[in-house]
Amino acid sequence: MCIALATALALLVPGPVALAADAPTGQGTAVPDASDRKQIELALAQGKFKAGDRRGAMVSLYQGKWYMPKREKVRRCIAKRESGANYRAVSAGGRYRGAYQMSRRLAVGASWMMQREVRRELGAEAKKLVIALRKKPTQQWNRYWQDRAFWTIWHKGKGKSHWRGGGKNCMKRR
Repeated sequence: MCIALATALALLVPGPVALAADAPTGQGTAVPDASDRKQIELALAQGKFKAGDRRGAMVSLYQGKWYMPKREKVRRCIAKRESGANYRAVSAGGRYRGAYQMSRRLAVGASWMMQREVRRELGAEAKKLVIALRKKPTQQWNRYWQDRAFWTIWHKGKGKSHWRGGGKNCMKRR
């Protein structure tokens, strides 16, 4: 996990960050270590903190291996263009769902792509959460899982074709 994750996730926790390790810095605040970041990410995977908020654009809750900080504005633009950044959105015909308007096939495929990595990073409990996603419509996935699926599909730009014009309109402005 990148350092940006610790910073971003610390902002998502209500009140001062005082986690298990409780390692204070010179300013009297706790800096999450790898174990704490894992606990926070697992909590997000379970729908806690900001993961339950499924409206509006904010920083990606997933900031792991596939996250690209330099493409964060593109991700937000795609979410706004596709669904108005509404993680509960369903297209008029019902075929595309969630903030990124993924088809069922794409969403289920993303869950398979995420499964091994989630098991390795977050453990067996989180792997069960990924498996359970396959039984849920994408718009019912919490913000963390939809963001993680986006970055997994985006795959450092190789999967950008899954969004109209590969996010071209969003990329032009960035």
